[in-house]
Amino acid sequence: MDEKKITVKSPANIAFIKYWGQKDEKEIIPYNDSFSMNLSHCFTMVTVELQEDAVIQELYIKDYKSTVFERSTGESLKRVIDFYSKVRSLLDAKAVFGFRIYSENSFPKKAGIASSASFFSGLTRAFLKGFGMELPERQISILARLSGSGSACRSIPDGFCWWKKGKNSATSYAETIAPPDFWALRDIVLILSSREKTVSSQEGHRYAKTSPFFFPRLKGIARRTESIRRAFFRKDLEEFGAILEQETISLHTVMMTQSPPLYYWSGKTIETIKKIVQFRKKGIPHYFTIDAGENIHIICEKKDEKRIAEYYKNQPEVEEILINYPVVGSRILS
Repeated sequence: MDEKKITVKSPANIAFIKYWGQKDEKEIIPYNDSFSMNLSHCFTMVTVELQEDAVIQELYIKDYKSTVFERSTGESLKRVIDFYSKVRSLLDAKAVFGFRIYSENSFPKKAGIASSASFFSGLTRAFLKGFGMELPERQISILARLSGSGSACRSIPDGFCWWKKGKNSATSYAETIAPPDFWALRDIVLILSSREKTVSSQEGHRYAKTSPFFFPRLKGIARRTESIRRAFFRKDLEEFGAILEQETISLHTVMMTQSPPLYYWSGKTIETIKKIVQFRKKGIPHYFTIDAGENIHIICEKKDEKRIAEYYKNQPEVEEILINYPVVGSRILS
């Protein structure tokens, strides 16, 4: 075949209701539904150069703010190769191809900002294109979930996405529940540290059930999912934000009490949470949510974005801020 180059832009997403722990580790089926927003300025550009020589399987990564792509080996490359084989098998594709993959992030990777979700959702689109296959969005979401990064399924649809836990692989997928322009929310990412976390989310999921708070958390999620959905469609930021923070604390309580424990929060995280609570008392509604990392996402409305961003930009704990609005899901650019 002629050499082909496929480029995909795929957003990271911030989960309002989190997913932690897998009911089926092989199929990456979660214990609970989750709810997220695709992020405009936290995205991954994935370029796949298809090669006639199927032996060529290479991965190159340009780190945040780096100027060069560096060849990646070890676990990262293994996950990509395994996913290629899985996609080919699930599609029952007769074709084979080699690949050189170039991945570039607009934000720090492995820092609790869903870099695996943006990368593997983009790679899903690229591999499908490479095999010459077109699938309905639901099937693409399922395929992205099977990459091993479950949250990747939420970066496929547009805007605000709901991942249905499902009962099996065919019924566990993400879909849009509201388009990007439904609510002018902002996600202001406070980068407290750009260093990579030492324990990946994929590893952490395996031990979630060892926490004595894991199953009580699931009971709480059942209530929170209904409440946050109502608050979202009413655009009630106060109720929405209160649930965000409850959900975040619940998630990290499980992480800190599982075995071995995961202490993603740093001293900077705690200090910044305190400042959010204090600054909010001045009548500026904004709320925190934190994924598997120490960096903080602030959720607010567009009208308050500038004042909030200016305040946190000047805090000593904050290295940098990234401001996001809701956007479409992964898209093939070329």
